[in-house]
Amino acid sequence: MSNPPRTSDEIRDAFISFFKERGHVLLPPWPLVPIGDPTSMFTSAGMQQFKPQFMGEEPPAAPRVVTVQRCFRTTDIEEVGDLSHLTAFEMLGNFSFGDYFKREAIRWAWELLTEVYRLDPSRLHATIYLDDDDSYRFWREVGLPDDHIHRRDEDLNYWFSFPKDTPGASGPCGPDSEIYYDLDPSRDPAEARLHTGPDGRPAGVGYSDRFLEIWNLVFMQLYQHPDGRRTNLPAQNIDTGSGLERVAMVLQGKRSVFETDIFLPILAEAQAVVGVDYLGGAATELQAYAIRAMAEHCRAATLLIGDGVVPSNEGRGYVLRRVIRRAIYFARKVGVREPFTHRLAAAAIGRLGGYYPHLVENQAFIQRALSAEEERFTRTLEAGTHRLEDLLERLRAAGASTIPGDEAFTLYDTFGLPVELTREIAAAEGFALDDAGFHAALEAQRARARQQGAFLKGEVSPIIQQLGDDHSNFVGYTHTEADAAVVAILRGNALADLLTEGQQAELVLSTTPFYPEGGGQVGDRGNIVTPTGVFLVEDTQASGGAIVHRGRVVEGEIRASQRATATVDLHWRRGAARNHTGTHILHAALRAILGTHVRQQGSLVTPDRLRFDFTHLEQTPREALAEVQQLANEKVRHDLEVQWRTTGYRQAIESGALAFFGDKYGSEVRVVEIRENSHVFSAELCGGTHVHHTGQIGFIHIIREGAVAAGTRRIEAVTGRAAEAYLLEQQDRLLRIAERLNTSPAEVEDRIDALQSELERLRKQAEQLARVQAAALAEGLVAGAERVGEAALVVARVDALSQDVLRDVADRLRGRLKSALVILAAEIEGRPAFLAAATPDLVARGVHAGTIIRAVAQAAGGGGGGRPDLAQAGAKDPSRIDAALAEGRRLGLEALSG
Repeated sequence: MSNPPRTSDEIRDAFISFFKERGHVLLPPWPLVPIGDPTSMFTSAGMQQFKPQFMGEEPPAAPRVVTVQRCFRTTDIEEVGDLSHLTAFEMLGNFSFGDYFKREAIRWAWELLTEVYRLDPSRLHATIYLDDDDSYRFWREVGLPDDHIHRRDEDLNYWFSFPKDTPGASGPCGPDSEIYYDLDPSRDPAEARLHTGPDGRPAGVGYSDRFLEIWNLVFMQLYQHPDGRRTNLPAQNIDTGSGLERVAMVLQGKRSVFETDIFLPILAEAQAVVGVDYLGGAATELQAYAIRAMAEHCRAATLLIGDGVVPSNEGRGYVLRRVIRRAIYFARKVGVREPFTHRLAAAAIGRLGGYYPHLVENQAFIQRALSAEEERFTRTLEAGTHRLEDLLERLRAAGASTIPGDEAFTLYDTFGLPVELTREIAAAEGFALDDAGFHAALEAQRARARQQGAFLKGEVSPIIQQLGDDHSNFVGYTHTEADAAVVAILRGNALADLLTEGQQAELVLSTTPFYPEGGGQVGDRGNIVTPTGVFLVEDTQASGGAIVHRGRVVEGEIRASQRATATVDLHWRRGAARNHTGTHILHAALRAILGTHVRQQGSLVTPDRLRFDFTHLEQTPREALAEVQQLANEKVRHDLEVQWRTTGYRQAIESGALAFFGDKYGSEVRVVEIRENSHVFSAELCGGTHVHHTGQIGFIHIIREGAVAAGTRRIEAVTGRAAEAYLLEQQDRLLRIAERLNTSPAEVEDRIDALQSELERLRKQAEQLARVQAAALAEGLVAGAERVGEAALVVARVDALSQDVLRDVADRLRGRLKSALVILAAEIEGRPAFLAAATPDLVARGVHAGTIIRAVAQAAGGGGGGRPDLAQAGAKDPSRIDAALAEGRRLGLEALSG
């Protein structure tokens, strides 16, 4: 490259080209949701996808690798809006798996920075671990001066694959060397060499904002044992990470990552939303902070949604929701009231789409997801704000000046009002907020959640772990019957030698054809027969590395170490297999019809039915569901072969197979494919059982589609004989309805339309009669109105068909009497109904219809209330209506006399 790279795209390409020229293989990045790694919520580092290779659990795809990894970290969410912090970023990384080590990593980093990026060498500094003399020597070899190499302790220059302060923690670790860029070389050079500042805190390179970290070279060479000892790993590895945003900031000569070409288009859209020239320097400090937060959070949300995360109240979805809502919160602080997140997402996709084409493909879905969440949070803010205002009014009346922490937590937890917004509104009204009480309530909720989580997850039985590895050889993909030995009998928390008839237990076999529950598919059922007895298997589960068969002895007795024949219930297995393959077909059909944003979020596969949860923002139109079902059954009719193969995890993903977030995958995975000619219709990583040809499914029928949570929909369907039985049942129901309507099935809809038209005509007729009734009732009550001073009081029991008639009577009385308090009662559908109404002049004098009607209803054993001018209530005992009206007259006289 004749000129040094300047744009972020050029920097990214230069990094990749540099390392490819040095024998590195470019591998695709992971999505932001780490597939097959349930221990992590998000992909937060470039090395994350290589954990199995660094741990020696899997062979690497190549000894030298280069990647560009999009990352998301939750630690800095509350800081975003300043000039430096980000939640989403791109990490450039080069990796070595037992190939090159410190010398090459340092030399190549120096070459890239000084010869390709052409950074001024005098502005580069390196930190190394205290006793890492090898790194010191290699930095001196490339020409870095001694006073630009700084030794630091473990807090800065040591990498751990585990929380280092956790007692007994173990795993790979090693020293690292970080590269810093001097943002202000005009300042005293001695600042770089400081170890401690005037305040006694660490200072100098690595601790001062003057020096920006732009690359970290990790030398993964040791293994820390639970007792704290560190020994050499079998191979020495290299893991590096260079933040694209920071490198762009340096090469483009900017004072902040937000001024780089990465963010400028998004900031330009954000400033248009706010209506202030941020880029021209016209924004206030608050406006500038809000614009940066809006831009960063909408960019991060775009990346998360693009990788399959949707807003929800738990887990990853909750973090996404928090990011989006924080952007909206800051936008509202600077006066934004119109929807804007979709606009910023479009700007972000325009900037990122060249390197991440999946964002362009899913742009419509991403924008809809953001807009739906924005609309939802806007309603939440309005409802929560009203509740907060009511709370402040109550506290003010009680003479309090502080919002209790539990009340603030209720606003936050139940009504979604951010505590920051609660604090801001309260301060404007002269109230403080009990932060300690709020955090105590928050921690109490977390403690409850931890207890519930531990209860739901349960614990692995240590007994199963004692059985060793010579058991549970699964042959169920090819066999539904197998000879085996009874390895163990488990009753409660103990091993047993003998089971007698009627006793329940769990059996572990040496070999089993029984599929254990997993991947949404229920466990197999069947029989285990020994020379002395029969064991009915009612469920099969995986536990502690074993496959356990749960059930009871139905004949004779079962002894440990006996030979046995294990036979799966074919009806049960075939039904589950049909539905599992049906689930794959429906998944592929949904992606084909609705879009590739559709991703599985969960499933249930039983012999009788299937349930499939997937990401989608709105109700699936009936026409689209019909297309999905039509496409699915087309693949069934074509009787396509269902194939499965075992391959490497990475090879499976690169071939296009779908994997599911949160599932744990080993180095070898099973891919289930459905092909039509050379085209792959469906390919998923799956350990379940399937039919051999799609024609064996018979027919797929979608029963219903509905919402599970925001952004998640659920389909329930049946296949094969269950689908046939369901359709026959529906046909029989249609015939019965037709008979009751005295018509044929083909004419049911016309008959229902005619009945609805007749009902509408009768409803209008009833409304007309009700108005006539109301007019007649009101006319009779006007003459009997009781005068109290200048006002009239009407207390009466009337014969009304509905509350609407009561309201109509009250309105007519107020119109005729001008100044009046009306208290009415009626028995409607066997229950007392009460209504009170007051004219505006009486409301101005303090008459409150809601207060009166509440007391009236209580006299009849009921309750209710309402506005000062109009209120209604109900009760259960019609015999107490007259007593309630007597109380109403007393209260009415008292109110008007006062």
